[in-house]
Amino acid sequence: MRTIPMRLEPGTDLYKALHAAVRREGLTAAWVMTCVGSLSRVTVRLDGIRVEEDAFEIVSAAGTLGPDRIHVHLSVADPKGTMIGGHLVTGCVVAAEGTVELVLGADDAWRFGRERHPDTGFDELAISRTTTP
Repeated sequence: MRTIPMRLEPGTDLYKALHAAVRREGLTAAWVMTCVGSLSRVTVRLDGIRVEEDAFEIVSAAGTLGPDRIHVHLSVADPKGTMIGGHLVTGCVVAAEGTVELVLGADDAWRFGRERHPDTGFDELAISRTTTP
């Protein structure tokens, strides 16, 4: 297993930074181990796209990252503690007064892909080995 620690600077798009890390590190199967920090804009997808601008703190982030796609769920709290969450998409911007600290775990013996699931109709996680145990 590999560990990839990252600190994102103000103005960085969280989603784009994760994509860049997958490419830069050559990740075939990775996951978010921890993620904390401040965002000035949150863009998440549930039934539609929701965009909010305020001072947000990341409460949690979890998901899988592969060379084909990133599937991360993000939860944030506004200054009053109201939670917003959903699928992470482009548009979550690190606040000017803060950073985002995150750690990815990765295992090169696996590959995370996406394929259409016959029952759900969605592109779901497809797991395959890249090496034999």
